[in-house]
Amino acid sequence: MKQGHGLAQRVETRVRSAWAERPGAALRIASAGFATATGVRNLLYDSGVFAARQAPVPVVSVGGLTVGGSGKTPITADIGARLSGAGIPTAILTHGFADEMDVHRRSSPGSRVYGGQDRLSLAREAAAAGARIVVLDSGFQHRRLHRDLDILTVDVATIGRRLEYLPAGPYREGLASLARADLVVAVRRSILDPRAASDATVRLADQGRPWLDRLGDAPGSPLFVSARIQPGSLVAANEAAQAVEDPCPKVAVAGIMWPEVFFAQVKLLTSGIRETVGLRDHARLGASLAGALQTLAGDCGIVCTLKDVMKLVRALGGHIPIWYLSEEVIWEEPGTPPLPVRAALALLSANAPHLDRSETG
Repeated sequence: MKQGHGLAQRVETRVRSAWAERPGAALRIASAGFATATGVRNLLYDSGVFAARQAPVPVVSVGGLTVGGSGKTPITADIGARLSGAGIPTAILTHGFADEMDVHRRSSPGSRVYGGQDRLSLAREAAAAGARIVVLDSGFQHRRLHRDLDILTVDVATIGRRLEYLPAGPYREGLASLARADLVVAVRRSILDPRAASDATVRLADQGRPWLDRLGDAPGSPLFVSARIQPGSLVAANEAAQAVEDPCPKVAVAGIMWPEVFFAQVKLLTSGIRETVGLRDHARLGASLAGALQTLAGDCGIVCTLKDVMKLVRALGGHIPIWYLSEEVIWEEPGTPPLPVRAALALLSANAPHLDRSETG
């Protein structure tokens, strides 16, 4: 698999490749320092030394234990779309990365999207603009803002990897932090043909399921529900792609935590993929990389993730066709709307009920 250009890309690629192996001494020392700092910070919040600030409206947080790949953004977008679709003025708060804001604007067009590091100020701004509820993307570690519903997403395959804190592994927090969540969503990414998944991906998913079963059955554990993120169709992102009757892109591009599943998905949808290009998360496309992609794709075009589509369109314009692979969140639990949305709607009631394990059926 080809990788994007640049020093930052090479460093990130090297660190991520080390996550699949036993980390070296330097990474383990740095990881221990990160774990200690995280533990102290959480202790200060748990003990009340640091206080969370209340927003003017109910706050639903969707977050994860890892730096990426747990399905936080599509789950957040789905909840936001369902709330706004129910007629509730909804705001989605993000870190402010352009690619994440683009995802939410496309996936949840009825919601207003805000971006910035100060989530409390964003929540106040959204409430002043008429929002009745805010949904916080990637908010599990953002403890300064009080949340009325804390949803934690856990990827079935990622949980099967070695549990190491940053930078030796992808974890921001350990599994003990699940106790802080009100609801855990076990996420798995669906491949249309499981035989197309790599042996490593299948093995990790098989290792992860028993972990999640044990966690869900532990005394005092939060509620567990399951969701599948399923690939959809190729969607034209520019006029050049709209003019193509039978899409057959030559290059697949992904700037996500674990791009292997995405590449397996698009190869099943189109037979023309000849190159796969991994980008650094939230990477900007410089002129050099944009030119290289244009050369690789030629007139056949590029297929990418929804998260990467706008940066490619901005960098390449209408020169070559660009498509993105749509996704759909399938909730694998009884009840309509799904439990996370029912719990969010309950926050708007004067007597919001406490989540009960019987809610999962």
